[in-house]
Amino acid sequence: MKINVHLTMEIIILIITGLIGGLIAGMLGLGGGVFYVLVLPIIMVWQGIPAEYASPFVVANSLFGIVFASGSSLFSHRKQVKIYFKESIIIGTATVIISLLATKLVVHSDWFSKEFFNVFVILLMVFILLKMQLQKRKTINKTTINQNIPWKKGVSGGALTGFISALSGLGGGVIIIPYLQIRLNQSVQKAKLISLAIIVMSSAFISIQNLLSTPSYSITQIQSIGYILPSIALPLVVGVVIGGPLGVKLSKKLDDQVLNNLFSTFVIIVLMEKLFSLLW
Repeated sequence: MKINVHLTMEIIILIITGLIGGLIAGMLGLGGGVFYVLVLPIIMVWQGIPAEYASPFVVANSLFGIVFASGSSLFSHRKQVKIYFKESIIIGTATVIISLLATKLVVHSDWFSKEFFNVFVILLMVFILLKMQLQKRKTINKTTINQNIPWKKGVSGGALTGFISALSGLGGGVIIIPYLQIRLNQSVQKAKLISLAIIVMSSAFISIQNLLSTPSYSITQIQSIGYILPSIALPLVVGVVIGGPLGVKLSKKLDDQVLNNLFSTFVIIVLMEKLFSLLW
């Protein structure tokens, strides 16, 4: 009876996690990974996976949830996304190539530890917060907003996004959105739509790679398909497909400043949690 209650609680927590991740994806274009990486390490420890071996599984299952979170949000924006289709494909191709290489060479390696993962995410969150502060102080020339993205700069941003997405499990929105807004002077809405498009592309390819890979740490206590754990991934997806469309509806009622503040809030939450985890 206790086991069933515990299992039921895990499923409920995962569905709620997916729901919140879907809301984040729909509102901010982040894919929801900023919330998944907070909850999934805890659930995996509950399921008997040692913390020191959990990081590759956290990244893999976070990105699996992100595929559906970003995909459902992208579908809701399908008419608008067509406007930026060419730019999304150029940036997304670079993202996919680099993310697959980073997953193979780094995330699936024996030295990809909990400590490395936490330090990497902490540094990333600090960098993003600094960039967001610079953006607030920057005087924006309204006449240049949303001009076509130069392909070389787009590819560079996509490659960086792919590398960070693969290592962090955050989907890459925390990089590409500030990059498009600050470096390339794109609007929040355009940056969010392109972010969703490339996150779907890269997360889907990485998820296929994770499904077909053999983990360096063999899990015997729960079922796994490569690095994907159905007992975690499936409840997460249930919540995601509910939260994604709701997030899109909410985003249409919020202005850019509110969205930026929400973005910064989630970044700070992840930063504090990872600092605590590292010091603990």
